[in-house]
Amino acid sequence: MSLISKDFRPNLSASQQAHGHFRLRWILVAIAFAGISAVIASTNTETGENTEIATESLPDFKPVKKSSEQLARESFSLTLPELQARQEILDDANNLAPKKWREYKVKSGDNLARLFKRANIKPQQLDELMKSGDEVKTLKRIFPKDIIRVLSDDKGILQALRYDIDHKSYLMVERKNGKLLAKTYNHHIETREAHASGTIDSSLFLAAQDAGISQNIIMELANIFGWDIDFALDIRKGDSFTVLYEELYRNGEKISDGNILAAEFINDGQTYRAVRYTNPQTNVSEYFTPDGKSMRKAFLRSPVNFTRISSRFTVNRYHPVLHKFRSHKGVDYAAKRGTPIQAAGDGKVIFKGKKGGYGKVMILQHGSKYTTLYAHLNAYNRKLRVGSKVKQGQTIAYVGSSGLATGPHLHYEFRVNGTHRNPLTVRLPVSNPVPKRYMADFELTTTPVFAQLDLLARSQQVALADITE
Repeated sequence: MSLISKDFRPNLSASQQAHGHFRLRWILVAIAFAGISAVIASTNTETGENTEIATESLPDFKPVKKSSEQLARESFSLTLPELQARQEILDDANNLAPKKWREYKVKSGDNLARLFKRANIKPQQLDELMKSGDEVKTLKRIFPKDIIRVLSDDKGILQALRYDIDHKSYLMVERKNGKLLAKTYNHHIETREAHASGTIDSSLFLAAQDAGISQNIIMELANIFGWDIDFALDIRKGDSFTVLYEELYRNGEKISDGNILAAEFINDGQTYRAVRYTNPQTNVSEYFTPDGKSMRKAFLRSPVNFTRISSRFTVNRYHPVLHKFRSHKGVDYAAKRGTPIQAAGDGKVIFKGKKGGYGKVMILQHGSKYTTLYAHLNAYNRKLRVGSKVKQGQTIAYVGSSGLATGPHLHYEFRVNGTHRNPLTVRLPVSNPVPKRYMADFELTTTPVFAQLDLLARSQQVALADITE
């Protein structure tokens, strides 16, 4: 200790004292390290362990690197003040000129040039942006209420851009090594299961509203069972439904409903059930009955949303314009002028034009046996021509009152091998069931779903019984 104390005399200079402190620290570290080495050596001698084992057990303190996609997603999820605060820290840490984030909500008539002008970004930057990658083509189709964020410096040079394309993906443009580079990323979407049940008192939509179901889900429910139930005519007071469906969340916030997984609808005492199943080979999802039959028939029962049936299929009807009795080989659906008319099934256009008292007409051919006719039209889908292929549910025309008609309505005819059939009662052909080779997979996949649906349906029945008591 006497050697150490000699190095710390009061009359030494400040630099000498600092040098002495430095030497002291290294001496102490060397002594401590030697002691630890001795202890380790002693322990290894007693236990027979290798020193490498001890060092291997020490944690690796390598810095965690985040992928560019992770950083992009985090950057996009920040609020504008948070994003700006982080930018200021980055600029300050890297001794860069300060840059500023701005956020704009697209207004009617807006385009990127106007947004850049409001952000004081040089017009030439727009041309550079549009050359930054194919992904930026989406910016040519911006819509009112869309949100666009831009980062620029005090010279009006664009540094970055953020654009939420939809609830699943977003565009990010970054300036790297002096060039703008564009890339599209996917948001992290979380899927959660939800369920609801309801009993109809006055209307399906009011019952759905009481059950907390969105209009999108109830419309999809109507589409699934629309082959067997006419939701304009067949709904009765006391009918009930149970639905198991998905909800999509982004950053903990619900953004939309997903698919219906399974559903039950009891109409006038008759129970209908459906489950969503994805074919393992084609990866196409459809809805099936519990025994694997398709819920999707070859034709829609009603090709238009209507207020009432103004005239039914009959061989003896008094014509309101001609003032005489004649057969009426179709069904008239009263609806507002301009109401979209859907193709009743997959097929092709074989006639489009005027046809006597029918006024404007479109006729579709479905396979070799079936044709459907739509008359008294106001206008056609402009994209369709004779020979055009159509998909079931596709808008083909719009309700009008052309020809011999007293008011706007759709005259709809259904023919089998050229013979008129009543669209309201004709037996509709079914689509393909689950292939036999996939029935085992179908049962394995859907049995737990139907079990869950059973539980929910029973709970609904118990709740309804308690209310009636």
